[in-house]
Amino acid sequence: MRKIVLTIHLFLSLILGIFVVVTCTSGSLLMIEPDVERFVHPIGQQPTPGDVGVKVIQQQADAMNPNLKSDRIEWPAQDGFYHIHLTKEGGKDAGLVYADPGTGKVFGKVQQERREPFATIYNLHRYFLLTDVIGKQQAAYFVGFLGIGLLLILLTGIYLWWPGLRKWALGFRFIRNRGKLAYNMSLHKLVGIISIPVLLIITLTGVVNAYEKSIPVWFGFTAKDTIPASALQSKSKDQPMIGIENVVSLVEKSYPESTLTKIQLPLKPGQSIQVGLKEGFGASNSNNTTVYMDASTGDILYKTNPDLSINLYNTWRKGLHFATWGGEATKLIYFVFGMTPLLLMFTGIIMWQIKARARRRNAKKKTNEAIAA
Repeated sequence: MRKIVLTIHLFLSLILGIFVVVTCTSGSLLMIEPDVERFVHPIGQQPTPGDVGVKVIQQQADAMNPNLKSDRIEWPAQDGFYHIHLTKEGGKDAGLVYADPGTGKVFGKVQQERREPFATIYNLHRYFLLTDVIGKQQAAYFVGFLGIGLLLILLTGIYLWWPGLRKWALGFRFIRNRGKLAYNMSLHKLVGIISIPVLLIITLTGVVNAYEKSIPVWFGFTAKDTIPASALQSKSKDQPMIGIENVVSLVEKSYPESTLTKIQLPLKPGQSIQVGLKEGFGASNSNNTTVYMDASTGDILYKTNPDLSINLYNTWRKGLHFATWGGEATKLIYFVFGMTPLLLMFTGIIMWQIKARARRRNAKKKTNEAIAA
């Protein structure tokens, strides 16, 4: 049985190794993208303590951009500034700007699209640069297939590593002074088994994300929560919209234990207001539920349930894969362990070369002995 598992492990590592390493390494680099972007493209300002309120923020944004309309406001998160989304007449996108929470001053522009090289790194990780060749969906499925291959490599690796319950501690032994083969083999096993728990989480959720629309259907669910049409339209379409400060007040009064993350104002007359909230402990650092509010009366039309199975599924499959559930420490852990397949590839190649040279020496020795005989 062990020989069969070893053959499967070596075969998959040989065939899929470079693809797996590229996918994992690119994913690790995406973990540090925000930190690199802040270093390479700094905002140049620090947020002022305090909060002047969302009404002042909206007024300042509208005053600074009289030909545009602020339709979405995102509360301060990682960079400490409000983000105000602006649109042109007719609902055409006009970008995002920053606002200082302490002074209300509006400045700059928030980068919406990924800069290079991270745009290419993302496409490499998510689609393996195959979207123009086989299409986006098929490219995502291909990466999901690589993830399944990595899962099999990890599981067979666990089987091959397992020393038994009584000798369990010996599996973590690191051999230094018994030659290159023993050194690299013990390093390969040690790094592999330590990284396997994190890699299993990353890989499993990566496979799920690759087939995100198909998996719920297989189990009889819809791919996302269905929002009733009545929640998207205000009942009083001809009445003026309530002030954004009233929206905040009504939401905080109705859901005092929730954290407000963003407000999406109507793009067209008659549409409802959408308020993003974060409730309880969630895998996402943004909202995990949305409140739909009548834009004229402030009545709550609908609220999504963060504990609904499909919503939990969508939140955690993203949060566990993108490390949005544990702060900067979790991202650092993901980055480090996501780079381990690169180290495992190097140690695996070194072991293969040492064994190959040994086989050639033995073959040459036998040939010489046969000639001498």
